[in-house]
Amino acid sequence: MTTAINNIVNKDFDLKDKTFLASGKTKTIYQLNKEDQYVLIESNSAITAGDGAKKDILPNKDIYSTTTTVNNFKVLQLSGINTHFVKQVEPNAFIAKKCSMIPLEVIVRRLATGSYLKRNTHVTEGTKFNPPLIEFTFKDDVQHDPLVTEQDILEMNLKIGGVAITSKLLSQTRHIATLSFEALERAWQSLDVTLVDFKVEFGITSQGELILADVIDNDSWRIWPKGDKTLMKDKQVYRNLPTALNTPGVAPTTQSGPLLNTLSDQQLKMIEDNYAWVATSTEKLVEFTAANLNNNNNNNNNNNNNNNNNNNNTSSTSRSNSLPNVPSINTTPTLHHHQQQSTICNNNVNSGFQVQLNQPLVGIIMGSQSDWETMKLAANTLTTLGVPFETRIVSAHRTPDRLFEYAKTAKSRGLKIVIAGAGGAAHLPGMVAALTPLPVFGVPVQSKALSGVDSLLSIVQMPAGIPVGTVAIGAAGATNAALLSAAVLAPYYPSIELSLDLYRKKQTDAVAEIPVDNPTSTTTTAPSNATSILSAIHTSTINSNTSSHNNNNNNNNNNNNNNNNNNNNNNNQQQTILPTQPTIINTPTPIRSSVSRSQSPLPSGNGSSIISQEKTPLSTFVLSTCRPSALVLPPGSTIGILGGGQLARMMAIAAAQLGYKTHIFCPENDPSASHVATYTTKSNYNNYSALDIFARQVDVVTYEFENIMVEPVEYLTKQVAVFPDPKILRTCQDRVLEKTFIQSLDIPTAQFQSVESFNDLKSAIEKIGYPAILKSNTMGYDGKGQVKLTDQVDLEQAWKKVTSETCATKAILEQYIEFESEASVIVARALDGTELTFPLVTNKHRNHILRQTIAPAQLPEYIHKQANEIGLKIARSNGLVGIIAVELFVVKNNETGQYSLMVNELAPRPHNSGHWTIEGCVTSQFEQLIRCVCGLPLGSVDFTKRISEAEFIQQQIPPIVMTNLLGQEVNGWEKILQTKGSHLHIYAKGDAKEGRKMGHVTQQ
Repeated sequence: MTTAINNIVNKDFDLKDKTFLASGKTKTIYQLNKEDQYVLIESNSAITAGDGAKKDILPNKDIYSTTTTVNNFKVLQLSGINTHFVKQVEPNAFIAKKCSMIPLEVIVRRLATGSYLKRNTHVTEGTKFNPPLIEFTFKDDVQHDPLVTEQDILEMNLKIGGVAITSKLLSQTRHIATLSFEALERAWQSLDVTLVDFKVEFGITSQGELILADVIDNDSWRIWPKGDKTLMKDKQVYRNLPTALNTPGVAPTTQSGPLLNTLSDQQLKMIEDNYAWVATSTEKLVEFTAANLNNNNNNNNNNNNNNNNNNNNTSSTSRSNSLPNVPSINTTPTLHHHQQQSTICNNNVNSGFQVQLNQPLVGIIMGSQSDWETMKLAANTLTTLGVPFETRIVSAHRTPDRLFEYAKTAKSRGLKIVIAGAGGAAHLPGMVAALTPLPVFGVPVQSKALSGVDSLLSIVQMPAGIPVGTVAIGAAGATNAALLSAAVLAPYYPSIELSLDLYRKKQTDAVAEIPVDNPTSTTTTAPSNATSILSAIHTSTINSNTSSHNNNNNNNNNNNNNNNNNNNNNNNQQQTILPTQPTIINTPTPIRSSVSRSQSPLPSGNGSSIISQEKTPLSTFVLSTCRPSALVLPPGSTIGILGGGQLARMMAIAAAQLGYKTHIFCPENDPSASHVATYTTKSNYNNYSALDIFARQVDVVTYEFENIMVEPVEYLTKQVAVFPDPKILRTCQDRVLEKTFIQSLDIPTAQFQSVESFNDLKSAIEKIGYPAILKSNTMGYDGKGQVKLTDQVDLEQAWKKVTSETCATKAILEQYIEFESEASVIVARALDGTELTFPLVTNKHRNHILRQTIAPAQLPEYIHKQANEIGLKIARSNGLVGIIAVELFVVKNNETGQYSLMVNELAPRPHNSGHWTIEGCVTSQFEQLIRCVCGLPLGSVDFTKRISEAEFIQQQIPPIVMTNLLGQEVNGWEKILQTKGSHLHIYAKGDAKEGRKMGHVTQQ
């Protein structure tokens, strides 16, 4: 590949033999006749503003623009981003790959300013978006390049260069644009310049390849030296200048069309100096990126050498989204660090210096896996404050040798502090303190027997000379231990000191000076004691740079995940969790929204939709009055639901029953759920501006289906609690990751092979054999995107069908299972860790769509028990808060007559096979979800006849039957209502299309 690129760069192009193709306001494009796959892009010296309303000729702008563009493309190519740039051939021209341009501009924003503020008057200028905010405009001069949503683009049915503009392709443009912005942002930061935003365009090559194209010059971005808007050097300076109509010696043209020669000589000189400075500076961006690339290569070589010398029992991998967010049991501590070498600095304070933190400073240890639910709050707080840390499980009783080694070597490995969490006997903190001179903070983990009081007393009662700083029980203690650790480190690490100061300042600013009964727009609401305690709790998320990097390496990660899961039983895997800096969003003073039912709460320009200030995840939860250390969201709070279909509808009904408001967020017009919800926002899921407003208006968020884009869900976790955790969503969206995760728990599934191409499919079928099931790896439901393969089926046609139906590029080949029946079990797991399983049910399908559910399943008692065990194991292993449906195959051994279960798929939300619970159980699956995400006690899952699942089976009571109403079947609603014992649910979804789920009926 490198040789081919060099051949193109070194090639001599005939620049004279060319044909005019197109021209714009600032450039002209020519076809190279002898090399018809390439074009010549030549800049001119025009500078325009207001969609061409005014225009000037800026001396040497053509050279400055070409230099800037060329250097920017070099930075991107050094960063591994493919562009159309080939080489510069003239001071004002360069050669590029020919492509068909997509009529869209992709705008990437790091800071809120300019037109964004005009459209979002409630947002403060300088508000930081992390990850960057992505917007699209449609290239149409007549309409002044209007802002468009992804749905608007898809409805245009665009086809460029023979390639359809699909949701998948738009996702790729967002991803590449974000990577490009971050590469240039890092380079500009080396010159103490803030890249505020930029716009880029894409094209489709003759090979059908999506590629970054057009130009990226000083007209394409906003740059603020030293982060100061008044020092801006970009085209905005020209836009802001008034026309020089009354300036002596200047004769602007006033004919129809653009206003020409609008600037004085002095203004022209200032603009030219800016463009020259930018062009010169971009050369330094190339140097910086190239130097970093060389350093990274050297570091990688050194790391490889070091890794070769490491103990064979230890392996290090990045955190996988297919696995639960828990520490590994390992002989080597886990480093939680931004990449492997990070500059820790606070983005919201001009510190003037940076401190390189190359190793963990704090060790977080715990006695068992179950302690992680508490101790991860310490990890999250350290992440927020930019303190690198490591995590380990070291039991004082079960792994004393590991404990001894860890404590004895902690200081020599560079640790400064140890945070030790333990429950029950809780000897871990004291044992560590006896073995290390480092300060030790002990966190009592709440126990079931005495609610953590036993842990507290055990840790605090240390003999003189062996001190352990003991904090409160549970969540508050874990958070405070992290804050105390940061306070100890602050005098020696200025960046940590600044982060801690900012954290304290935010706490102080949140407290009102005087109490009031009804806070108004001029009063800041003081938080409750519980809110004060919880204000430090932040959800740990993967840094956007790392997410982008991981997306580029999905193939490698999938392979690594398979290997990692195979090695789980050896307990020798090391995980790295990447901490991120929190995004501080400054908002106006809180005002309660007056949005009416079913009306979108998006702002009308007066900021009336802002209802909370500086809200953090869980900050609106309070301490339970009857369960020690439990967190609850009180009735009257608002539950946000991503999705507006029938599941969201029934969730909203259940929420209203318990006194909660609901806010639906979805892109559809008149969604079913909006008929019963308190508020509805119509917006694409990746509209981050709308998500920001949504997050401020709700107290907790959940979702109704698993095919939603995971990135927006992850984005929300920085501002509001989201359950289930998006990492579960990411796993369940990817069938390969999902099955890999399930098998890692020693739970059987069908044999499978990952398939990424037709050649992969041919190889996979040799391993799996016929018959087999080919499914798209992502998307696909109710039979879409899957084909049964026999030796009579054309493999190539099957591959095309599966990938085309879902626009997926990857698939999974699964062993065909001859099952007796299909079943499912739904597990509920609350915020406090309590858990319950609904009765196992049998499911009957028609044309791959669920037709009927029979509850309970008419299967032996041992199968019911096995289903419950499988469901609970999965829920515990991924740290579930919410409900998850486990779809199962019931397989019968013809020789023994015994049944066994295999997991087919997971769904981390209410499930069609659980609709019967509305009338059939004391607590429905929908109410149970509301209870889970709001921290309420779980409800009974007994049948409404007030008997348990086992009693129901033993008494041979006729089962409860739920039947879906598909398509026109819903028109029989009146006849259904005449049937005794029938409970009808109609979803009000509009057109009754064939196979569409329009409602259901439950018969008891």
